[in-house]
Amino acid sequence: MGSVYRAEDQLLGEVIVAVKFLARSLENETIAARFAREARIGALLGHQCIHIVRVLDYGLHDQHIPFYVMEYLQGQTLEELIDSEPISWQRLTALMIQICSGLTSAHQGITIQGQCQQVIHRDVKPSNIFISKDTSLGEFAKLLDFGVADVLSHSDQGLDPSLAGNGTSVFTGTVAYGSPEQFTGDNVDQRSDIYSLGITMFEALTGHLPIMADANTLKSWSQAHQHLQPQRLQAANPTLKIPAALEDLIMSCLAKSPQQRPQTVAEISNSLNDLAHQLPLSYRTTPPTLPLTIPQNSQTLAREHPSSVAAQTQLIHWSVEDIAWKTTWPNDKPIAEIVFAQILDNARHQEAVSLWVMLSKTEIESRSLSKRYSHFLCTFKPHPMALWITTLLDHKREPRWLPCYIDLKETKGQKITRCLSEQGYYFLILFDSAHPSQPVNVVTITLPQSQRQLLKDCIDFAQNIPSSEGLNDSKQLLKQQYQRVKHQILDKLQQPTTTQQFKIADDLADTLAH
Repeated sequence: MGSVYRAEDQLLGEVIVAVKFLARSLENETIAARFAREARIGALLGHQCIHIVRVLDYGLHDQHIPFYVMEYLQGQTLEELIDSEPISWQRLTALMIQICSGLTSAHQGITIQGQCQQVIHRDVKPSNIFISKDTSLGEFAKLLDFGVADVLSHSDQGLDPSLAGNGTSVFTGTVAYGSPEQFTGDNVDQRSDIYSLGITMFEALTGHLPIMADANTLKSWSQAHQHLQPQRLQAANPTLKIPAALEDLIMSCLAKSPQQRPQTVAEISNSLNDLAHQLPLSYRTTPPTLPLTIPQNSQTLAREHPSSVAAQTQLIHWSVEDIAWKTTWPNDKPIAEIVFAQILDNARHQEAVSLWVMLSKTEIESRSLSKRYSHFLCTFKPHPMALWITTLLDHKREPRWLPCYIDLKETKGQKITRCLSEQGYYFLILFDSAHPSQPVNVVTITLPQSQRQLLKDCIDFAQNIPSSEGLNDSKQLLKQQYQRVKHQILDKLQQPTTTQQFKIADDLADTLAH
């Protein structure tokens, strides 16, 4: 699948993130667009459920290598956990209740363009379940890699991903954990994830797979999953002692026919919760309550516990980003391809700048992997004003310019400029002109220190200049300057670069997984 690295989030200072580079290049434009869509879905799911790892950013690195950036989790995968020995049924029950929460959230769907779309994982397995420990919560489980296996399998076979689910023989997932219908190319639904979850639970308890192929080939595994009956848990591990209800549940998940399995993950969760009443309190997990305010003496805290302030900053960023995903196109704005800036704030009045853009859905999706660049121009005569330019560019399309004028004498304009300078990032919120009730995408764009300083200088200098009647004249001056600097911006964008926000430092470049 690829390699995962620790990296520093340069926007949030001490915060560590995980950057995953997938194993192969996505030269095919259709495949690349699918990767962007799946990564965006992963980001939405992470906002929706705490038991799904949060995707922070994604894109294409040099040579079209796809990457995505996730929250950094300390702990180990379920695969690593059971590598030495199986786990107890009590521990498994507590962990699987959490994983069921993540799967249920995905299967219930996310709202895209006004429609609820069910999300199927397609690759549930021990290595895609991450377990971390919290001093107050105990063990905390999260699902990884939603949709990525689907992208890579189509990339491997050079097939159009639009063929998926239409009776083709394309296999998506991991052969040892794939459901019978995944091998036959039949339509895959939530019951396929239930089959894979059953194998995962079986292996976690016994240390063995319930079904083994004669050879490690796609054909052999296909025949095994379609025709071989799974062994019982006690046949795999004669010393295992578990409640009969748990064994019956796992075996029902392994039924060949989807109709004979539990029909929803919620059914599995209910059965596990019944078993959980037998568990000691140490195995039970409650959802975390995370503080979202930085203490007033944050400078002292920063010296003594630098990661604490960084983590608080990250939580504030995530909290406001959640608000961005829930926005709706304002009623007082026309349904047209326009750009404007707004301040977002959460329930605790923590703020961030957002740039609202309306385009067609086709253009938004085609530019999901574009490079993003910001540039600012200022003039003080006859009226203090700034021009905020966001540019989207990839090598196959003309650049998309998103200019936004800011009045530096207006209260709102001053607040936006100061917030950009102090925070160093903004949310680009992209709306489809045909369905403006929800964003198609929300992207965080960071500002280099030089631009942050420029904005600070502009707002400070503008305060000492009186307002004038020449606002339109200043806008025309900035528009002329904007046309002159376009080629400079394009030259900068066309230089090979890595993503600026996430830095893989020498001392952090440890490969965590493959």
